[in-house]
Amino acid sequence: MRSRWGSIVTSVVAIAACDDGAGAPDADPTAPDADPTAPDADRTTPDAAAARPDAAGGVGEPPELAGITLRHNEVRATVDVPALTWDPALAAIATAWVTQCIDQQQPIGLVDHNAGRSTGYPSYVGENIFGAGGSATAAAAVDLWASEAQYYDAGTNTCNAPVGRSCGHYTQVVWRTTTKLGCALHACAGLQFGSTIVCNYGPGGNTGGAPF
Repeated sequence: MRSRWGSIVTSVVAIAACDDGAGAPDADPTAPDADPTAPDADRTTPDAAAARPDAAGGVGEPPELAGITLRHNEVRATVDVPALTWDPALAAIATAWVTQCIDQQQPIGLVDHNAGRSTGYPSYVGENIFGAGGSATAAAAVDLWASEAQYYDAGTNTCNAPVGRSCGHYTQVVWRTTTKLGCALHACAGLQFGSTIVCNYGPGGNTGGAPF
């Protein structure tokens, strides 16, 4: 199942996956899907114990995504989970996928999730995708994903998002056992939300239980 959440915000759209886990907005945001081939039910479009957030975690980032690891780590620091480090292997998976500009599963003008993203990687790979009609930026992507924190209740591990929104992007960003991050940005000229950022996470989150 390709789970997508969010609402249109100044021509920006975000989606998230958890192999492909996390379901509709009123579902447990960390529960894996029973049927990964089922059609989309919630496709909508929009826009310390922990290591201190610092630029070192982002060594190796491409210039167009400078600061994306730091921004993830700033969000993670708010819930006291360890910082991520940049992984070229995850970035290569993201690059190989986003440059194909595939939007075939009930097309909405946004790159699909990569069902094969975990192939060849030593753990399950999580994925967040952000698209914009204008120019996508690292800060805009992470900030939109992080904005879902307002819907997540850590005390009960439930998502109280309105219709069309969910918590899966946020829970992946802050998933405690995720340690690595790799992202890619590409302009898909033929898609409505063509300026696309794909971030891959290892080990991926949203696999059951609470994120932190």
